[in-house]
Amino acid sequence: MFKSHFGETVIVVLSLVMGFIMSLAVVFVDHLALNFSNVFKIWAMVTLVILLVSILIPYKEWSGKLTGMFIREEGSIAYKLVENIVPSLILNTCNTAIVSAANIFYNETIPAGLQMEEWVHGFIHDWPITFVISYFAAFLAEAAGKWAAKKYCR
Repeated sequence: MFKSHFGETVIVVLSLVMGFIMSLAVVFVDHLALNFSNVFKIWAMVTLVILLVSILIPYKEWSGKLTGMFIREEGSIAYKLVENIVPSLILNTCNTAIVSAANIFYNETIPAGLQMEEWVHGFIHDWPITFVISYFAAFLAEAAGKWAAKKYCR
């Protein structure tokens, strides 16, 4: 992430866009009230998780290497479709685990003995749905990040 201003800009904008899209998705998937408070809280958590994971895990490099083993044409549509799988898997798994945990653990309205069960149930319910949404949303978020980086990084 810190190798260039261009890369940093892409990740920051991607995180903000993905955070917003995923916050709306989670509100609808989990049948939460659609209000500023819920959207902002989830948006902030998702954005922070994406930024932290992007700093700690070189998922883009891993994805490029893995995709290159199967598809040789780097700019092709097939390459782009396959290359997006690993980042979506990693980011969605981290987001689903952490955001669910932040909302369930130490929540006074959920009895302490049921919190782990609620978290596992929520993770199993939300992960496949949010993976599909995050996979497709990542194309839009990455395009927004690249647009901003090309416009503002010199």
